[in-house]
Amino acid sequence: MSSIGAPHVCGSSAVLRAALLASAMLVAAPALAQDQTDQSADEAQVDGGEIVVIGEISREIQSSLETKRSLDVIGDAIMGENIGDLPSLSIAEALERVVGVTAERFQGGSTGVAVRGLGSFLGASFINGREVTSGADGRDVNFSQFPSELIDGAIVYKTQRANFIEGGIAGNIELQTLRALDYNKSRVQLFAQGGYSDAQDRVTDGRNPVEGRFSGSYIDQFETGIGEIGVAIGAQVRRGSFAEDIFTSSSTFRPCNTIEGVDRSNNCTFLSDGDGNSTGASQPYFISNQYIYRAQSTRRDQEAILASVQWQPSPSLDIVLDAQWSDRRDDEERANLVIADGRRDIAPIEVSSTGALLAHTGETRLENQSVFRERDEQFIGLGGNVEWNNGGALTIAADIGYTKTERRQDERDMRIRTNDRLTFEYDARDNIIPALTFLDVSDIEDDTGLAFDLNNHDLYTNGQRARRRLENVDESVFSLRLDAQYELEGFFSSVETGFRYGDRQRIQDDGMDTTVALAGGAYFTPDALATRRDEFLVNNLFEGSGSPTTGLSFATFRARDLFTALTGDPDAGLPTGSTLSAQDTDVTEKTYAGYVQGNFDSNIFGLPASGNIGLRVVRTDVTSVGISSALETSPGADPDTVIITEVGDPIANVETNGFWTFLPSANITFELDSEKLLRFAVYRAIARPDPAGLSAALTFDDEADLGELGAIVSAAGNPFIEPLESWNADVSFEWYFGQASSFQLAAYYKLLQTGFETSVTPLTLNVDGVPTEVIVGRQVNSGEESRLLGFEIAAQHKFEELPAPLNGLGVQVAYNFADTGSFETPDPVVVSGLALADFTEPAGIRGASKHTFNANVFYETGPFSARVAYRYRSSFFRPFRQDSNRFNAGQGFVDLSANYDLTKNVQLRVQALNIFDEPNRQFRPVRDSRSQTEISGPLYYVGARFRF
Repeated sequence: MSSIGAPHVCGSSAVLRAALLASAMLVAAPALAQDQTDQSADEAQVDGGEIVVIGEISREIQSSLETKRSLDVIGDAIMGENIGDLPSLSIAEALERVVGVTAERFQGGSTGVAVRGLGSFLGASFINGREVTSGADGRDVNFSQFPSELIDGAIVYKTQRANFIEGGIAGNIELQTLRALDYNKSRVQLFAQGGYSDAQDRVTDGRNPVEGRFSGSYIDQFETGIGEIGVAIGAQVRRGSFAEDIFTSSSTFRPCNTIEGVDRSNNCTFLSDGDGNSTGASQPYFISNQYIYRAQSTRRDQEAILASVQWQPSPSLDIVLDAQWSDRRDDEERANLVIADGRRDIAPIEVSSTGALLAHTGETRLENQSVFRERDEQFIGLGGNVEWNNGGALTIAADIGYTKTERRQDERDMRIRTNDRLTFEYDARDNIIPALTFLDVSDIEDDTGLAFDLNNHDLYTNGQRARRRLENVDESVFSLRLDAQYELEGFFSSVETGFRYGDRQRIQDDGMDTTVALAGGAYFTPDALATRRDEFLVNNLFEGSGSPTTGLSFATFRARDLFTALTGDPDAGLPTGSTLSAQDTDVTEKTYAGYVQGNFDSNIFGLPASGNIGLRVVRTDVTSVGISSALETSPGADPDTVIITEVGDPIANVETNGFWTFLPSANITFELDSEKLLRFAVYRAIARPDPAGLSAALTFDDEADLGELGAIVSAAGNPFIEPLESWNADVSFEWYFGQASSFQLAAYYKLLQTGFETSVTPLTLNVDGVPTEVIVGRQVNSGEESRLLGFEIAAQHKFEELPAPLNGLGVQVAYNFADTGSFETPDPVVVSGLALADFTEPAGIRGASKHTFNANVFYETGPFSARVAYRYRSSFFRPFRQDSNRFNAGQGFVDLSANYDLTKNVQLRVQALNIFDEPNRQFRPVRDSRSQTEISGPLYYVGARFRF
């Protein structure tokens, strides 16, 4: 029964790498020497009685091509013939093998996934046809929470049809979990894997650099007195540690044009005449309030369960209940060395044409920060689907779904700093980690009577502080769906109609930021002194960066123990009453959608043709609750900073917005011959703004200048921003010239009808009992049109025509080009009354890369298979939350995997990710102003799969 409506190497690292290479050679040798007449467990009978050996990679490609070819829209798929046939750390890594699909890498693994290089903002993601919630700021789905061994497959729909849930201009990604009766096999599978982190091996906190990953699944079918019942359940447990070396900056960049110089004791500023023209001594440049060099270690634990029960009480009725659950927990220890006075006595050495401050000197105190952050994120998905056929032409299906994500984050942040300042030089011109040179440290040495040594805890004597920051995110989606399909005779083979209701709610309890009273003596009590580390948190920090800053170290503490020692209570700073604040997000988005769609399968222009035409109508209602209260300000512990306190009873302000959307679509596929298809599609689609982007909340920055309230307060979102709309046209030529061989050439055109711009508006707040006007920036719809043009080309082939052993060689290559044209996203930041949009070029489409390229070279013969994968995406716009433009540099990753079947039921696996240690580099607010670099190092895995 078919469903309807579904939409650089240190010692131990070197030893491990050598062991991996040796094991790979040992695995490969018997496979290469094997007589080609031997037959593995994976054999397929073809016409004429010939037996051909099909390896696991070929099976994956063949199943994926069969699914792709059967689609009635332009799309791609990755499907395993058997559960567990997608050997990746998560489904995100597996999805990167799909034509035109790219992922963002975070802490060594793939997370958010984008279609055609156009960013996750222009796409939508579903599991079993239902929306997936997220604890992140956007609608981006963290696919790392779904183990690939427990996913049946994934389909990437690149064009739309009326019965798809609205929300994907670039395309929709749908994960599918197993239906046991459809699978029609009984199977028990176990998988065990050990992973090694090169970066974690340099961490001195005692955490093991080896990760353990274990999964199991059970699938079976039963004949009962009440019909056939199928059960599928899988679970995974991960335990491990992960390290990352990071350079970063504070969240605020501002324009300056003054040259201060040593001992001026001034923060740089922007000078202008009455017309706003720059009158400073320098060309305008952007500078951060702080620059941070960070050593970091993270403990990561995860459990996941995916289960389904399928019941067919009769041939006409199919009932499926499914559930997904995951719990990801991590605790993160950070040691930060901070240039605390980022703007003081700045003398620019080099400023780029865009305003990036590439190198400068300044005067600063050094801040030593210890941070311990815990995060727990749970996802749960529940669904039920009933499909009934009357034995004839009518099929009715109903679906109910509920997904929810809960994220709880607790951060303990402690600081101590030098009492006096030093002069320094910062240079990011030729280094992915900016070089930091200390020029004059005499004031600190005179003050302490100590030789200047960053590793001496006694160098830091001033500005003691402890904070506790908490954040709670709850996002849920409840949905109901009813679909009906009626078979017809004639040109239209069937007609479908249906209705869907969706209720998405996001509540983000933010602003829980408490400065905690310190115990007497604070950092110098016996308990606090006992938390001092004897050695730095990470050996050879920034290894592999090539920066002069490599090997930086400074005094560090055991962060969690330090917090207890400073405050006297591990629970200090936890809220005891209401946590309502003006920084909270409370957004409800309700959608009501109906559609009608005609499906056809006929002859047009003398060619077999099939497809669909339809219309989807959507009503969206948004309700955003903003909390307001009076504010009080007081001087911060740092000079020139301010603390904002909300006073009085909070007041809820409700803002609502509603609108209709009409989404026609048409898809047609011509069968040119038995191997070639020509597809066309025309459709209208939308990309919804992030729920957090609909917030009426405010954000506060207490690192801003005292008295410059406009630099402190900003808007978190805009409840009245509406979806991005687009008319789209696609064409695709597909040639299937073998079981695991194909060629595809596609082109697409998108007319984006609604862009974004920054609206600078006044906001009146009650500050210290006085109505005070501040200037804030909000992102609004511009109403301007822009055009996006792109094409993708892909080919895959297994060279079976070559003589042995070369007949096991194969390749998969895919390239996508996307020109986002004139689409503009101005920077929404307004700081000290200055809109960054007036100083910067606008960004384009969020997450869009002009060039994406995937290449896989694989080899399989007998029981052995191996794959080397290269994935590249050019630079892309990646906003910082909702309130700042940020750009990600281009990325290219090389991964390796190899499998060897010891027996029919036992397989060994080896994987290596990010072999060449590609860093992640970010820039803000222009494309050459470095704001963050993350170096995570390669990851290695060895495991075994058992099937029964």
